[in-house]
Amino acid sequence: MPAAEWQDPSRWPDDLQDAFQTLPVAQRWVVALSGGLDSVVLLHCLAGFARTRAVALEALHIHHGLQDAADEWENHCRTLCQKLSVPLTVEHLNLRPESSDLEATARHARYEAFKRKLSEGDLLLMAHHGDDQAETVLLRLLRGSGVRGLAGMPATRELGAGQLHRPLLPLTRERIESLAREWDLRWCEDHSNRDLRFDRNYLRHEVMPRLRTRWPRAVQRINRSANHCRDADTMLNELAEQDQDLHRLNDGLRISALKQLPAERQQLLLRHSLRRHDLQPPGEAQLTTGLEALLNAPVDGAPELRGPDYRVRRYRDRLWCLPDHGHQNISTREHWHPQEPLPWGDTQLQAESVQGQGLIAEETTTFSVTGRQGGEQIQAENNRPRRPLKKWLQENGIPPWEREALPLIWHGEDLVAVADYWIAPNWRAGR
Repeated sequence: MPAAEWQDPSRWPDDLQDAFQTLPVAQRWVVALSGGLDSVVLLHCLAGFARTRAVALEALHIHHGLQDAADEWENHCRTLCQKLSVPLTVEHLNLRPESSDLEATARHARYEAFKRKLSEGDLLLMAHHGDDQAETVLLRLLRGSGVRGLAGMPATRELGAGQLHRPLLPLTRERIESLAREWDLRWCEDHSNRDLRFDRNYLRHEVMPRLRTRWPRAVQRINRSANHCRDADTMLNELAEQDQDLHRLNDGLRISALKQLPAERQQLLLRHSLRRHDLQPPGEAQLTTGLEALLNAPVDGAPELRGPDYRVRRYRDRLWCLPDHGHQNISTREHWHPQEPLPWGDTQLQAESVQGQGLIAEETTTFSVTGRQGGEQIQAENNRPRRPLKKWLQENGIPPWEREALPLIWHGEDLVAVADYWIAPNWRAGR
């Protein structure tokens, strides 16, 4: 194949043409360019393919700063992109080499950089291929992953404001290298990929060659199983969606309804609900014991299922998912002009002007805001006796964690409103 054939997709081999026919519609393509073999081949393919599409092409290089050769890779990417007339952005990461889980830390920082780069309608293209997919599936199998994990990396998924796509998944590493040599491409070698201390490298260099010797099509067969798992995961998600329509997590999952489901389906629904809120579900053992405690706790019990940055709590007949912001110090009295938002705990208090509704407030009216101190009294109507705020909140089903952070709005020494739950009769607009 001539070295310049990458420029004309109509002359590509069938397997390569088929791979790039899966590209989703996008306004801009952003290729994740490391400077290694796979991403260099991907960049050349996209540079050739972009000429047949009305789409802008850019490259993004992540400089991890963890190896002596990092500057060399950046310079290689700059030279390559200049040659291909592809705009390049270089993102420098501030990583600590002594991190306990450097691989995971670097990966998280890398994907956060990808998200920052993407705008609505953009497509990030990554060079993962079939061998990467097979290694991912085997690693997850050895970690005891379920159907979702064994589905491997999706070809397409949402990422930040845009989408991520992996067009090279149908191709093997060997096939990609043969294309690179036929096209006379140049790339950088990452010598850390030979370090057998890392699980993926051990699998790549010690295990996969033995599997291919015994089963020459091991990569393709592993990836076929991953596709079957993805189909199964899709069907499980559809089942969870049906349950989700009946009891959504942001409105609280109904415990009485959950108890009617088998244990496996209860866990499926909770996992699905958490993922829909971009939260990482807990591991199997923690989920099993935590969910059992939540569903079977006494009425006055307060069990919690904790995730990395959230808590699932029970109140009456519902489970609620709460961000884990820790204790918020809102004991001080703050002055508030309704025309300006007031920071309050992990959120803010903000008024909206509505004619004839809500709390009466002139432009010159100034309120003060406090948290609950205990002993506050409210009056539902002018002709009704005053009663404890605590009891009123309980009767109206306000969950305890909301009561802890409720802003109490005062005018002088008079309590005139409790968040947007209650307004004193004399302070109601349109009364």
